[in-house]
Amino acid sequence: MLFKRKKYKQEELTDAQMILLAQQNHKHFGLLYEKYFEQMFRFVFKRLGGDEENASDITQQVFIKAMGAIGNYEDRGFPFSTWLYRIAQNEVNMYFRKNSRNFTVEVEEKHIITLLEEMECDEKGKDHQEVLVQKLNRLKPEQLDLIELRFFQELSFREIADIYNITEANAKMRIYRIIEKMQQEK
Repeated sequence: MLFKRKKYKQEELTDAQMILLAQQNHKHFGLLYEKYFEQMFRFVFKRLGGDEENASDITQQVFIKAMGAIGNYEDRGFPFSTWLYRIAQNEVNMYFRKNSRNFTVEVEEKHIITLLEEMECDEKGKDHQEVLVQKLNRLKPEQLDLIELRFFQELSFREIADIYNITEANAKMRIYRIIEKMQQEK
């Protein structure tokens, strides 16, 4: 008796179902790849300051590593994308260590205004936005990562904590210490 293999469609399955399928057979990992590739590419692309070629290579590496480790993936109550962000962040960091380069982050005005509001800055004009960008440029890479994940990628403290393998309270504390430092800076 011959059995037909069922062809799965991404939109018909939950992440948990796609993960289970991928854990059972790597050929199903393509469902996760299709769903998350663009999101991870945008994340890496921004981290690399618009370097499309290297962003493509690094994003591919993210998914190769994710596919290799999918058997070890455990659902801890976070979106699957959080796990991918952690891998992507590690790959980008390795790229910069290997190439000893600085990186730039593309920032939209709405994100700057949100950050200014969080910093309790009453004025949000172009001058204040430029000063904020200068302050962001002076941050250490990990500090900038945290600010970017929270305010520009709009991740929750819980998702950031999972990416850095720290507690949610620790993620929140780190981010607010960075904001406090930026507030005190002239």
